[in-house]
Amino acid sequence: MTRRRQRPLGRVLGPLEEEVMEAVWQLGDVTVRDVLAVLKRSRPVAYTTVMTTMGRLADKGILRRTEVHPAHRYRAIVSKQQYADSTCESVLDWLLGQFGEPAVAYFLDRVEQEDGRLIEGLSGAIAEAEARSHQGE
Repeated sequence: MTRRRQRPLGRVLGPLEEEVMEAVWQLGDVTVRDVLAVLKRSRPVAYTTVMTTMGRLADKGILRRTEVHPAHRYRAIVSKQQYADSTCESVLDWLLGQFGEPAVAYFLDRVEQEDGRLIEGLSGAIAEAEARSHQGE
């Protein structure tokens, strides 16, 4: 089995990382104990697990760790929206690079299932993109 960090989709947060980041985005400047308190509301989790996860998120460049005695403080380097945009870009680039037309067809099918009005908006965006590409010819 391929290890996660070797896969293109490995840039997406894991479940615990996502929960930690949700807490950090909600609270702002935090300690491990702050995040632990939030996570314990929904499930049991060990302090060391949260500490390790936050350290890894800092190593990945998603959190900034500041040494303040007695505890480290953490702050998100990117906003939730910036992370979502970056993740979508990475995933879509990978999907389009690997699967091209089938990926677009599936995406359109899913959008249509969720909200047919989005198809109209996408049709307009496609028409605008085609017009721009024809202007450059």
